[in-house]
Amino acid sequence: MPEVTDPLLDEVSSREGCERGLHAYSVRVADVRRASTPRPMFAVATRRLRAMDAQDVLRDAGLILAAGALSVPVALVLRLPRMIVLVAAGVLIGPSVTDLVENPVSGLGAQLVFTFGVSLILFHGGVGVSLRVISRTVVGLGLLVLPGVAITAVVVALVVMPIFSVSFTVALLVGSVLAATDPAILIPLFERMGLRPKVAQTVIAESAFNDPTSTVLALTVAGVVGVSGVSADEPVVDFVQNLAIGAAVGVVAGLVLATMLSSHVVGVWRESPAVAILGLLALTYFTTDELGGSAYLAAFVMGLIVGNMELLGFGRHRDHARRLDDYVGQTAEIAVLAVFVTLGINLPLGALQDDMWGGLVVMAVFVFVARPVTVLACLLPDRRGRWTREEIVFLSWCRETGVVPAAVAGLLVSRGVEGADLVTSMVALAIVTTLLLQATTAGALARRLELIDGR
Repeated sequence: MPEVTDPLLDEVSSREGCERGLHAYSVRVADVRRASTPRPMFAVATRRLRAMDAQDVLRDAGLILAAGALSVPVALVLRLPRMIVLVAAGVLIGPSVTDLVENPVSGLGAQLVFTFGVSLILFHGGVGVSLRVISRTVVGLGLLVLPGVAITAVVVALVVMPIFSVSFTVALLVGSVLAATDPAILIPLFERMGLRPKVAQTVIAESAFNDPTSTVLALTVAGVVGVSGVSADEPVVDFVQNLAIGAAVGVVAGLVLATMLSSHVVGVWRESPAVAILGLLALTYFTTDELGGSAYLAAFVMGLIVGNMELLGFGRHRDHARRLDDYVGQTAEIAVLAVFVTLGINLPLGALQDDMWGGLVVMAVFVFVARPVTVLACLLPDRRGRWTREEIVFLSWCRETGVVPAAVAGLLVSRGVEGADLVTSMVALAIVTTLLLQATTAGALARRLELIDGR
């Protein structure tokens, strides 16, 4: 097998690759380029330039958080999911409208948002997942994560191919990138709905695990369509390593954090969990990234262990548990504001024009055919899960698209993959469609199906 000199999978699993992918995604489709800053000729000019760079980061961070804070009451008044208003606020302050914020994906602030910020959201989601609950649905969950991604990709490909007159491999590339669901959207959405734990935790766990599955499928197809230096089989090996390393580091870090927060003698941080969580989560992300694993998966597994401390034999007092839940919830709240406003800033509205009508047909099949077929194929064999008709219907409606598909699309564009522009357009349209169509109606559908816990 020829040596792979530049594997895309390593890039998309790293913080640098995620940043480059999102940057390429936004710049390619929106065609928004700032004039480059002239290089300083003297040391004084260099210091001044650095000061201005720091001020730019602080200004952008302030505008992003302010836009996010103002979006919360607006969402309450309009009775819309916060993610919708947050993305709209990002579009408003971004280059597509007022251009108040420079494209932040190229800066340190945005790197922190899309790496550490998303990790905080995933950690929060893991804390809220009960191992007792998902142990009853492990068969269906496993099917949704592995063959489910492939089913969605193939169904979408069969529609993309005739509509856009592309080869099946290019169409499959589009379907593979779109197959991932976004935990950053689902976690805050379900938390406020009070959805039945079995349904909510299964979908959240699916979204956390299927991102690497979707990524490796897309990069495998990219190798088939002829990316220079990428073979068709190498990403599969990298995928197994990616999952194994991410899960292993997440387990170790989760056990260490659970010990530090427990009621045992060594639980020195149980009174003040903030330092332990932030410090260890940052170290976990860095370590997993350096080892070539999925840092997002590690963050979710870490939260999963901390959220099930009692089940795993780590004692803790009720007050300490409440303090931990409050802190994790508050930090995840800030991360949600930053992630979705930044996503809105980089939403490529200009990319939707050329492929709009064909794209709407693809979105219709994507939402109303591909997801229901996938859910039925994966949950019907799961007898232990005892899935009801109402639960299957709701799961068929939940598959919001967000940050990870945008990062993968950007990497494909930056590498010149055939069909990357079409992938970018479809990802942008999927983000808008799933947020406007599914996120806004999920609560009403859950109430109609009587899936709201305690009601």
